Amino acid sequence: MIKFQQLNAFKAVYELGTMMAASAHIHVTQPAISRLVASLEHQLGFALFQRIRGRLVPTDKGTAFYLEVGKAFSALEHLEHSARDIAEQHHGSLHITAFPMLSNSFLPAILGRLMRETPGLKASLKSYRSEEVLRRTEIQSCDLGFADTDITSASVTAIPVWGDCVCIVPANSELAAVPCLTPADLSGVPFIRYENSDSAQQALDRELQLAGIHSLDVVEVSFASVAALLVAEGLGVAVVDPFTAQHAQLSGLNIVIRDFHPRIPYRFQILYPAFRPISELARAFVDSLFSQAEDAGIRLRYDRNDDL
Repeated sequence: MIKFQQLNAFKAVYELGTMMAASAHIHVTQPAISRLVASLEHQLGFALFQRIRGRLVPTDKGTAFYLEVGKAFSALEHLEHSARDIAEQHHGSLHITAFPMLSNSFLPAILGRLMRETPGLKASLKSYRSEEVLRRTEIQSCDLGFADTDITSASVTAIPVWGDCVCIVPANSELAAVPCLTPADLSGVPFIRYENSDSAQQALDRELQLAGIHSLDVVEVSFASVAALLVAEGLGVAVVDPFTAQHAQLSGLNIVIRDFHPRIPYRFQILYPAFRPISELARAFVDSLFSQAEDAGIRLRYDRNDDL
């Protein structure tokens, strides 16, 4: 069985170029480094280095193996981060992880109100991509997560929530006078689109195709907040979630929000750690999300059989 010490020695020699440098880096004698690399080569059945003019040069197989070793060390670092997340979890407080659509727009105001109503509450709101939100909920290191993911996990209780996108246009655009936009209104209009993998963009593309409309795509973005900034610059129109649209408008961006028909749905999931009870603070936060969304005219739908 390959030992960690062997991999650590090989990685150090590969990255630093000499046995001497590797020895100083990982605090192991140079003869020990040499023995560890030699024993690893014996187990693998191929040479990891060759000597050329007195220098250690990785073989092709050595380079290929180094790439795999790098993945293993990355996994170990991932475990360290997970252990730190678990160790730092503070019970009796509220720790939220969320993907940018919500963490950058709607959730900070909800958390602010809850903290004002709950003196002494210790809370955190951290923004990650959805895959990382799911991971942190899986290891039970947060009380509540919000993510855009179809992945399921036995370690997570997930509640899907749906809503409808809106269209944002520059305030000086002729389209600003149209109360409800349709695919026909986008014909020949500079358009700011999401990546092809985005589910809302896929739904919009289908509607445009059904209507026989070819959008005039000028910029592709990953986040709705970026799309809103570009719309405010007058570069085009965009179809985004209403949370981002309202946040952009309240922030003073020069945009107008308009309904879009047919509906372009977006979805996110509310995630709870499955191995412990849902805290009252987490429930209160989710309740506030739905009530404040309704007050803002944002209609959210979810399966009433789900436990919110």
